[in-house]
Amino acid sequence: MQSLWGKLVRAGESLLGSPSLACAYCGGSAKRFAAKSLPLCGRCANHIPWIDTVACVHCGRADPCPDCVRRPRPLLTFSRSAVRYDERMKDWLAAYKYRGNERLRDLFAAMLHSAYRRHEKLYTGAGAVHCLTYVPVSGERMEERGFNQAAQLAKGLGEKTGIPVVPLLRRSRDTAKQSYKSRSERLGDLAGAFVAEESGVNRILKNASRRPINIVIIDDVYTTGSTLHHCAETIRERAEANVYGLTWAR
Repeated sequence: MQSLWGKLVRAGESLLGSPSLACAYCGGSAKRFAAKSLPLCGRCANHIPWIDTVACVHCGRADPCPDCVRRPRPLLTFSRSAVRYDERMKDWLAAYKYRGNERLRDLFAAMLHSAYRRHEKLYTGAGAVHCLTYVPVSGERMEERGFNQAAQLAKGLGEKTGIPVVPLLRRSRDTAKQSYKSRSERLGDLAGAFVAEESGVNRILKNASRRPINIVIIDDVYTTGSTLHHCAETIRERAEANVYGLTWAR
């Protein structure tokens, strides 16, 4: 009886074809995903502008960087990113942040994990990473979106690496959207915008047996680096730490 049932199932599968998979971005069907770790059809996967070659050793940009040379006292040890922030990647991020495509959450975390693995020797050069943290959003942004994309990325990366995610920062005040501002406006607007989350800082200070502590801050996009540098400054005021950045796009 079981043998007959098995034959019937296989016959049905043969008639219907193998089940298709849904691409995380376009939703189209695919017999198989383009890469084992990325839930994407081949067409969408081919559009990803991975940053394979780093031109700026500090911020991880693929092209010469005009911002890092003007930063006299870097508090962020370095930062790396998964992809170039081109027009297509802007649309992907908008679909996730503003149009509610939740399928992209796991995809972005997988892409971030790919970047972390690519640069893992850099991140662990001073010892194992003690924790991941993330850039906090304002109350206004949280109310608009219902989630913090940086926190979700950190959580996804933490699940893939086993590194604990610890909230170390909170917003002391709301700021206007940084994407609409010049570099000088960003620098002025972000001054004092972050404060340490004391419970998180005390947790890592208690659990880390050696100094400095190694911390990676997660965010979605690195533009001028102002946000990550202000976050790093806030953390280092409370803890002896090497603070690194990791973003989905640059």
